[in-house]
Amino acid sequence: MQPLLLLFVAFYSLLMPILFINWLGFFREDLSLTKSEKRLSIVVIAIATLFWPIVIPFAYLELLGKFQRSARTTRLYKKMLETTADSQLC
Repeated sequence: MQPLLLLFVAFYSLLMPILFINWLGFFREDLSLTKSEKRLSIVVIAIATLFWPIVIPFAYLELLGKFQRSARTTRLYKKMLETTADSQLC
C-alpha cells in the first residue's frame, strides 16, 4: 500500500503545478477581469488544485455512471427498434 500511495503523491506533485500554471494562464489572458477578480481567481485556482485528489475520483464515478446509463438506453432503443421491425414484418 505504501508504494502505491507514494506513487500517487509523486504523480500528483508533478501534475499539480502544470494544472495550476495552465489555469493561471487562462485567467491572465482574460482581459475582462478586474485586478480584484484576477486575485480571487488565483485563490480559487489554488484551492481547486489542492482538492484535485478528492474531486477527480468523484468526477470519474459520475462519468462512469453517465456512460453506463447511456449504454443501457442504447440497448433499450435497439430492442425497441428490433421489436418494431419484427412486428411490421408479420
